Amino acid sequence: MTKRAIAIFGGTFDPVHYGHLRAAAEVSEQLGVSDFRLLPAGQPPHRQGTWAEARHRMAMLELALAPHADLSVDDREVQRGGPSYMADTLASIRDEAGDLPVMLCLGQDAANHLDQWHEWRRLLDLAHLVVMTRPDAEPGYSESLAAHLEGRFVESPGSLMDRAAGCLCNVNVTRLAISSTDIRQQIAKGRNPRFLLPSTVLAYIRKHGLYHS
Repeated sequence: MTKRAIAIFGGTFDPVHYGHLRAAAEVSEQLGVSDFRLLPAGQPPHRQGTWAEARHRMAMLELALAPHADLSVDDREVQRGGPSYMADTLASIRDEAGDLPVMLCLGQDAANHLDQWHEWRRLLDLAHLVVMTRPDAEPGYSESLAAHLEGRFVESPGSLMDRAAGCLCNVNVTRLAISSTDIRQQIAKGRNPRFLLPSTVLAYIRKHGLYHS
């Protein structure tokens, strides 16, 4: 039985691949939420831009999710323009969600550097944090971040339904050795990255000549 809540899985998705999709499917299943969204960053402030324009990354994500009714795309960062700060995004979602639980899903590596994000202390006021962990991913929180997270951990994803925001839960996901960087490099070298990403996404990349240089 799905529970009324909103879960967000953000990323550049440059391009989206089966590693992203499998993680989204596993986390969505474990959380059991009614509304699971993949959210492409418009202008990610923590890296030197993206390779494909936001409109292309958005279109590829929509193609990848088209067969999966339980997963959707949230385009608010692409539509908003300017740097994509997650605190602002969550504030926008919170305005829509009211008292419903909102969950931000992110990998352990990203969670380790959460205190480098814009207005990071606001995040837990707006949402729960769901850290997608793997056997080889160790927590590496700074002293200030660890202090901020102290007392917020819950063992079960179901416990996140008891309040709108403020908790942290670890969820195990399968590690697939697929990366957007590797896919881009394969395409640039004229190799075929089939079976690493949906065929509809690969066809879109070829149609629009993405990642060839």
